[in-house]
Amino acid sequence: MTDTASLFAVPIAHRGLHDKSQGRVENCESSFQAAIDAGYAIECDVRLSRDNQVVVFHDDMLGRVTKSKDVVKELSVAELKDIAFKDGPDRIQTLQELLNQVDGKVPLIIELKSKWDKDEGLALRVAESIGTYFGPVATMSFDPVLVAAAQRWLPHLANGIVSEHYRDIEHWKFLSRFERFKLSKLLHWPWTRPDFISYNIDDLPHPAVAMFENLMSVPVICWTVRTPQQAAKAQKICDQITFEGFDPNSAP
Repeated sequence: MTDTASLFAVPIAHRGLHDKSQGRVENCESSFQAAIDAGYAIECDVRLSRDNQVVVFHDDMLGRVTKSKDVVKELSVAELKDIAFKDGPDRIQTLQELLNQVDGKVPLIIELKSKWDKDEGLALRVAESIGTYFGPVATMSFDPVLVAAAQRWLPHLANGIVSEHYRDIEHWKFLSRFERFKLSKLLHWPWTRPDFISYNIDDLPHPAVAMFENLMSVPVICWTVRTPQQAAKAQKICDQITFEGFDPNSAP
């Protein structure tokens, strides 16, 4: 199994150390820089643009955090960079720009956002970007297809699975009840073999997660920790937290 000790040595800032009141939007250069300056690891989200470039953005639609209502995949990188965020001066970054910014200073955990169509293109493009990156870096995804692809193309790096109980039926309506069951129980394990598990803190402890953690020594991180109380819970059952909305170093 890939060594993950350096990846999870410090708390992980969810989409960077973002704070809209300070003009730092999620998944943007200023939020990532704030995390670097504070010594936190960084979690980010990536997807593909129309011209097949890896860009740092969470949603498939731009409207929640930007002044555009377009779809990320339907715009080129140049067009995406022309779009203003609602609450800050930053522009959308490419993954390569983020890699250049982080430059090995802190661990970087990259979540591959999936269209759930069995297309492995995003994993391949990410592998091309980070294959020679020298700093601590890992990939992860909710989609087992992308996890398995990352394992094939980046066997020297840690590649993890993101999961939860899948209770939000509206959000996951494109998945059948049986598919949600399999994903929540990590039943894809024989063919994905992830190096770590990132699980919803609200759904922990979980028997499947505990089994892999205790019997196979698989590291477990959790998302998204938003209070010191959740952090205290996570400390007992997880190897590291993915946090936002508070400063773990200042929490009692």
